[in-house]
Order: sequence, then C-alpha cells, then structure tokens
Amino acid sequence: LYREELNLTSPSALLQLRPDASWLQFHLGISQDGLYPRSSPTVTRLLRDMQEFTTISADYSQDEKALLGACDCSQIVKPSGVHLKLVLRFQDFGKAMFKPMRQKREEETPEDFFYFVDFQRHNAEIAAFHLDRILDFRRVPPTVGRLINVTKEILEVTKNEILQSVFFVSPASNVCFFAKCPYMCKTEYAVCGNPHLLEGSLSAFLPSLNLAPRLSIPNPWIRSYSFDGKEDESALLQHGEGDLPLQQRQPAA
Repeated sequence: LYREELNLTSPSALLQLRPDASWLQFHLGISQDGLYPRSSPTVTRLLRDMQEFTTISADYSQDEKALLGACDCSQIVKPSGVHLKLVLRFQDFGKAMFKPMRQKREEETPEDFFYFVDFQRHNAEIAAFHLDRILDFRRVPPTVGRLINVTKEILEVTKNEILQSVFFVSPASNVCFFAKCPYMCKTEYAVCGNPHLLEGSLSAFLPSLNLAPRLSIPNPWIRSYSFDGKEDESALLQHGEGDLPLQQRQPAA
C-alpha cells in the first residue's frame, strides 16, 4: 500500500522504500494510546532525520484541492489559518509540514493587534510537541526545528509552477516567497531567507487517509472571534464532559 501511495510500483523507480525508514516505523507505532510509545527510539530518529535528510520536493498538500472555490486550489497555504505552510518530502520519502519563521523570538504582539489575526509562531509548534510529550499525552506529531535553504531545498526541487512564481529577491538581496491564498498573500507578507537560509519548524505527517482511514472529530473547545472584541463560546458550552473520549475525561475524585 505504501508503495502504491508513493507511486513506487514502477520497475523504473530509482529509489526504494526502506521498511526501516523512521517515518514508516513512526506510522506503524501509532495506537489508540498515543501517536508513539513512551521513550520511543523511533521518534528520536525521526526528529534527527527531519533535520538532516535531503529535501527532494516541495509542494502544496492535497488538502488545498478541497477548498471548493474558496480560493485558488493550486495555492501553497493550507485553507485553515493564515500562516504560510509547505509540504516537504525527503530522500527516504518521508513527508513533513514546514512552517517558516515569521517573527523574531523576542518580538511581542503589539497591544493593538487582535491576537487571532497575529502570525503564528513556528517555535510554538516545537514547544507544543515537547510539552505534549512531557505531559505524556503523545497526541502531537513529532516536530523539530531546521534551517532550510529556500533556493536549493524549495525553489529548485518544486515542480509546482505556482510555487515557483511567488519567489523573488528582496531589495536587501534576500530570497523570499509568499503564499497564494485569500489572506496575507502579498509580497508585504513574504518570508525571506538570510539570504537563502530560513528557520522553521517541521512536523511529521500522519499516514494518509487512503492508508489509515479514521474519523475526524471537531475540537469541542473551538472558538470564533470578531473584530468587535466579542468571543463566541457557544460551541464550547454545547459540549459536556460526557461528550469527550474516555481518555480525555477527568478521573473521579
């Protein structure tokens, strides 16, 4: 199934799918108790591989094709959120979501900004993984930081003409690119290398739905916001503890 999913069934395929690949072992270790076992050596190896392996392609994900006219479905940003994300594939056919650094670590959100329209932080993805692991929930996919050469590891390996078209060189001689989407998709919101290197987070993908069918459960704590400062918690109030999966219920006192 994995060979068909990755289009490796052709006898002319130059690269072979290795059964011991860290991302494949990560997929095989997923259970109802967590995305990975406690003290998993596979996760340690997967984090290292995502930091070191060569990028062989960069593209938008299949999720963009399901936008149903909300925007150009050949965009390179996922439909949820306003943060630029790219799907990178590595030499062992592993796949990760790349979220580039948009703000310096010490940069704070201005007081006049609505926090729900602020740029998402790439290092928040990394922190979420480690906090989830420390708390022993093991529900967040393995995530690690990496310096990406946006020219060699994105522009030169992508076959997506839309992605190629949004690259440009800034007045400071840095290589930059931006998104094609409904929000914040202009050169003013571009991310830039220095001049080619760009820091970001890489989150490992779960198995595709074709390989591992599963239910999609809406977040019971989802909230919506408006620019008048009001917060809609109706969805939160409609859910009681009895609606939650057994693993998320609080133990009786």
